[in-house]
Amino acid sequence: MPFCSWENTESSNDYILIDTAFITSYMPECTDMELKVYLFGLYLCSNPLSKDNSLDHIKDALNISDSDIADAYTSLSQKGLIRITSFEPLQVQYVKDGNNRMATKLYDTTKYADFNIQLQDIFSEKFIVNQNDFIKYYNFIETSNIDQDAMLLIAKHCVNVKGQNVAHNYILRTAASWLNDGIRSCSQIEARIAQRELNQGNMKDIAVAIGKTSQISEEDKDLYTKWTDNWGYEISSILAASKKSYKSFAKLDSVLDDCFKNGAISSSEVEEYLKMKKKLNETAIEVIKQLGTYYDNTAPIVEEYISPWQQKGFSLSSIISIAKYCFRNSIKRLQDMNEIISNLFNMGIIADDAIDAYFNKIQQKDESIKKVLDILGSSRFVTKNDRDIFDIWTRTWGFNFDTICEVASLSQGKNLGEVARKLSILKDNSIFDKENARVFLNNQKIKSSKFTASDREFDKEIAESTLIADDNLGNEDM
Repeated sequence: MPFCSWENTESSNDYILIDTAFITSYMPECTDMELKVYLFGLYLCSNPLSKDNSLDHIKDALNISDSDIADAYTSLSQKGLIRITSFEPLQVQYVKDGNNRMATKLYDTTKYADFNIQLQDIFSEKFIVNQNDFIKYYNFIETSNIDQDAMLLIAKHCVNVKGQNVAHNYILRTAASWLNDGIRSCSQIEARIAQRELNQGNMKDIAVAIGKTSQISEEDKDLYTKWTDNWGYEISSILAASKKSYKSFAKLDSVLDDCFKNGAISSSEVEEYLKMKKKLNETAIEVIKQLGTYYDNTAPIVEEYISPWQQKGFSLSSIISIAKYCFRNSIKRLQDMNEIISNLFNMGIIADDAIDAYFNKIQQKDESIKKVLDILGSSRFVTKNDRDIFDIWTRTWGFNFDTICEVASLSQGKNLGEVARKLSILKDNSIFDKENARVFLNNQKIKSSKFTASDREFDKEIAESTLIADDNLGNEDM
């Protein structure tokens, strides 16, 4: 006989049917292990004659033990979902008729006689508790080991809150949630109910603050309990995080969760954190605007860029200033801006005045280069390569600005390359001042189509300098 089979011989090999009774009435109460074992056994039922229809196969496929399987099926049999036809070896039959499944589990009627009467009394005569609903309560009581009186207290509380037409599954879910919180005894349940009534005023204040117009639900009360009991928030802190636009406790929960993760607990900490978060978001929007790009969601930008930059010590105003600098220099990607900020940080240029002084010096250099370009008759923008070459002329070769301008005036209509060739000749001849440079160059016959040894040496030096030049602001000095 196969390990798993149907109670009757009807089956299908093409697909697996899961009836709605299982999903609506049983699945919410099943443990993860029970659910895995039940569904895999249901799959084995589709091919009862297969060699894989065995205890070993389900054990290997789910990576669980024999005892895990036996325990799961024992619980499933108590729920009326399967029958255990043999324990040695373990063999089970799945019950196909969902309407009769409830009746497969028999209960001692005397054990629940008082419970039945009291549960029905909680509901009016208009809302009769049927046999299937009673059995749901029996199943829950026996699987969870909750006291009958405790179960009745929870049922009564749910009816008081939701009304007498409250679904029995809702009552059982509430009971499961409270059990999960360690609320089990009658005294603990009474204390929780009393606390919820005391919290009602605070929750009404929160509802007004967030613009919630619907009734406060049990789920809302659970969230309030989490905020106050688990996270330690006072009502003042919760109200500090509340805004009219939230409309629901669930949205407020995500805000408080963010505050809690970032250590904002007191009302002043919450207010400060939310203000700063708003400023970070506004800064992200301004940075995107300055770079001339677009993002439909600023949250990742705040998390990946703006917040880390601020944590490095850069003020939000300086971050915007750096974004403006990037735009002026055709830098439009956040990754490239991040590289610039990293280099500023490595150089210790963090304070607003230090950044302003640094960019002012770069601006002065750009103005000098632009003047040289104007002398040549060029109207283009200054590029990073222009700055690298200008640094070689001034720092490496030792030319002053007046001499460079003089050479440019003798190279009108040409480009910076012509200026570089003339400067290289002057350098080879140790001529660095303006007057001597003009005299020397006027006396020379330089053919632009002919390359001298010094020209080739210059081209090599420029190429090497360009190749090894740092691609970031680290090349600029204060």
